[in-house]
Order: sequence, then C-alpha cells, then structure tokens
Amino acid sequence: MNFNLQSMNPSSSFVATRDQALSVFNHPFSQSHSFLVSNFKNASFLSPINTLTRRPKTHTSFTTPKRFQPITGCLGERNTPAKALRQILESPGAHQGPACFDGLSAKLVERAGFQYCFTSGFSISAARLGLPDTGFISYGEMVDQGQQITQAVSIPVIGDGDNGYGNAMNVKRTVKGYIRAGFAGIILEDQVSPKACGHTQGRKVVSREEAVMRIKAAVDARKESGSDI
Repeated sequence: MNFNLQSMNPSSSFVATRDQALSVFNHPFSQSHSFLVSNFKNASFLSPINTLTRRPKTHTSFTTPKRFQPITGCLGERNTPAKALRQILESPGAHQGPACFDGLSAKLVERAGFQYCFTSGFSISAARLGLPDTGFISYGEMVDQGQQITQAVSIPVIGDGDNGYGNAMNVKRTVKGYIRAGFAGIILEDQVSPKACGHTQGRKVVSREEAVMRIKAAVDARKESGSDI
C-alpha cells in the first residue's frame, strides 16, 4: 500500500511505502501484511487476498484491498485486555498507569514504556467539552472517546465510569458499554448525581445500600456479557 504525502508546497510530493507511513504511529501491522492467528480461538476475521501494487508517484494517493477472504483461527485462547491487566496487577511491586484523554495521549503513554493506562474523566471533559469534571460529560461521549483510546494502543486501558451515570440500571448499561469499547477495567464511584470532581471538597456519596446495588449491577453486566473486565 502506498501513500502520497504532500508537503506544505503543493508542487512537491513523495510516495511513502505502507511500512513507512504506518511506522509514524508504531502500527502493529507495519512490518507485515500477515495477521497473527495464534491468539484467536474459533474467531473469524478478514485478510486481504489481492496483491497491492505500487502506483506511479504522480497519481493515486493510496490503494485499498478490493477483496477479502475470511480466515478462521483455532490456535489458542485470546489474551483479553482484562486478562493482561490482571497479570500486571498480580505481579509484585507498585505499578504506575498514567492518565490519558485521547488516542494520541494513550500512544505517548504506551511509547514511554508503561504497561497500562487509564482514562481521566477530568481530562476528557476538559479536552472534549472545555468544561470541568462536574457531571457535564455524558455516558455516550465517554464511551466514544474510550473506544478511540483502546483502539489506538495495545496496552490495557482502565475506563473512568464516573458514578455509572445514574442508578444501578444505568451502571449495568455503562459496564456493558465499556466492555464493548474494549476497556480492561472500569472505575465506578459512589457519588450522588450530579457528581463532582474527585479532587474537590464537599463531595456527597449515596447510601451504603445504593453503593452495594451498583456493584451488584456491575457484576451482573460482566456475567451477562461473558467478560472478565
């Protein structure tokens, strides 16, 4: 696959190979067109079967595969993000996991050598809305941002689930959404709604009974999803 990358001068351009273009983002497939199947069990995925050819320097910006062939791998259990996170937490020592708020900041955390990271609700609210972490940002916005983050890195990511965005039923929906978004873990608070940033004073929490119901709802969501978040 070739990419036609233009500089600030529209008259000058050069053609970069697929590997050169993807190396900018440290893409896991930048060195090969092959797909690793050893971590899949009874899982189907797509692999291009046509050969991509180099285009002349002065023409098409990049090419895409036209046909795909389904391949099934049955060579072992998949190492889920949650399993990877559990392995880190079960190993000796204290483990640092810096906060991130978008795909690029997560990549910087990974590039710096950290084994995991977590999403900061404060940072996402500030970066996405320009507003403080006082209940303005919604469940949908957090899930959308989280999916972009988990897809950008290969290290496990813990999601900031705030207070679950409501009662126990909302917590259940939140956990299922965070599982689908690819999170390895989720942080749930016992604050009332609307919540306040965890760094501020005067925060109020729900009753012990309500807090227990939230945890039960989260566990039910995990079981129903067949997840190990």
